[in-house]
Parts: sequence; structure tokens; C-alpha cells
Amino acid sequence: MALRVSAQPFTLVSHVLAIAAAIMVLVWCIHFRGGLAFEATNKSLIFNIHPVLMLIGFIILGGEAIISYKALPWRKEVKKLIHLILHLFALILGIVGIYAAFKYHNESNIANLYSLHSWIGIGTICLYGIQLTLLHYKQPGILWIQSFISFCVLIMFRCLKLTVDIWVLSVFLPGRLSSG
Repeated sequence: MALRVSAQPFTLVSHVLAIAAAIMVLVWCIHFRGGLAFEATNKSLIFNIHPVLMLIGFIILGGEAIISYKALPWRKEVKKLIHLILHLFALILGIVGIYAAFKYHNESNIANLYSLHSWIGIGTICLYGIQLTLLHYKQPGILWIQSFISFCVLIMFRCLKLTVDIWVLSVFLPGRLSSG
């Protein structure tokens, strides 16, 4: 016999934690780090946009998109549309957050992409964008993009003399492996 657990308490806890995290990051950036700005003589204000947008946009809205698909009581088409729109806003805010970090580095004469954090972040946002565009639009006209990307990845692995396991291919070919 299966144990049935309601998702409502977990959803409530996740929303409370998301609001608390957003408040803490906003207080940290605005009160303790001096504020937020896209244009400023104090370049730290430009960088402060990065953690705010990455948390609120990429983490919280991305999480809301995941929760919304299962938690909302509406028809599947409506839930998918809300899910897609929230993911789209998360991706846009994530891109603007990364832009703020690049802008801060460029205006402060700091090298870009010098840390593991920055490379993992770029990789994450790229994979998120690829997933959003390719997996939400499974039309035949779009599948050639997925095939082209997977071809480029295979060529990159061969140029770097890396072996390609089936789990790596499953990241880039999710529709191809499951459809036979």
C-alpha cells in the first residue's frame, strides 16, 4: 500500500524559505553593501545586482516554475503555460544577473570567467536555456537545433580527446535517446 503525502506543507515551507532568502539578500545588498545600480561610480553597486537577480530570478522563479506544474489545480495546458512563462522569466533574470557580473568586471578591469563559480554559472545558464528552448518546443523544425548542438558537443569531446559515455549523451540528446 502506497503512502500518500500532501505537497501543501512542503510548498508552504519552500515559499517561506524563498521569501526569507530574498529578504536577506536584499537587505544584505541594499543596507550592508550600499544599494543596487546599473550605472554608478561605485562599481560594487553594479555587482550587487548579480546575487539579487540570480536568487530571485534564477533560483526562486525557477523553483516556482517547478512547483507550479504539480501544485496548481488547473488544466494541464494552463499549468504548462504558467510553467513555461515562469521558466522564461527565470532565464531572462538569470541572463541579466550574469550581464551585471560581466559589466562589473569589465568596468573594474577584472578578468571575466576566472573562477570555477563563473564557469559553472555560465554552464548552468546555457544548459537551462537549451533545455527551455529545445525541450518545451518539441516540433520537428526545432529538433535540428538539438541535433546540431549534440553534434558540436561530440566534436568538442573528440577535439579534447575525451571519451563520451551514454549518460553524457543523454544530457544533450534527451529526445533522441528516448524515441529510439
